[in-house]
Amino acid sequence: MEITGHLTPDEFWTQQRAIEDQIRAESTTFPTYTVNGWNGVRVMGPWSRENDVLTSVTLRHGEVDWDGDDIDGPFVEVTTTTKDAHRTALKAMLSAIGLTPMSPEYKRRREAIAATEARRVVVPVNGADTDFEMHGGQERWWASATVGDHGVVVEARHHPVEAVALTSETDMEPYLDGLRAAIRTSRGE
Repeated sequence: MEITGHLTPDEFWTQQRAIEDQIRAESTTFPTYTVNGWNGVRVMGPWSRENDVLTSVTLRHGEVDWDGDDIDGPFVEVTTTTKDAHRTALKAMLSAIGLTPMSPEYKRRREAIAATEARRVVVPVNGADTDFEMHGGQERWWASATVGDHGVVVEARHHPVEAVALTSETDMEPYLDGLRAAIRTSRGE
């Protein structure tokens, strides 16, 4: 969301509360996952829709890199999607290096990343060992798998894959609290 200053603070927060109410209502109808035992900051990430149908939900764990500075602390982002998990992870990798489909390098880099062999890792999801395909290194990595009827993509920085266990999450309040705090900071409130 781009904040343009056209709304009064009261209008903005009224609109934000309506968005949060929609998130609360939909959180029980779409699977979302938290990092089990995470004690740090949690922030609501993007929710995507196509034709008014929810297609992806992202929950962020750790300090979010809002302005392009590399944050040294651990960060784990968990996206649940109705799309193919491996393609979603590939898009996230390309986005992380600053490429969009309009970039001249996009096709070449996409093909190069897609051609690299993924490493198989096991990530517990609701206590069940689940095979994920992992790309990246120790400091930054992406892992993807199909869990039930949805894809799950985990993107992490400064947090080892061995330390990740996912648990179903329906309580969006800690994530909404984190989002509100980030919005207040960006608005200078």
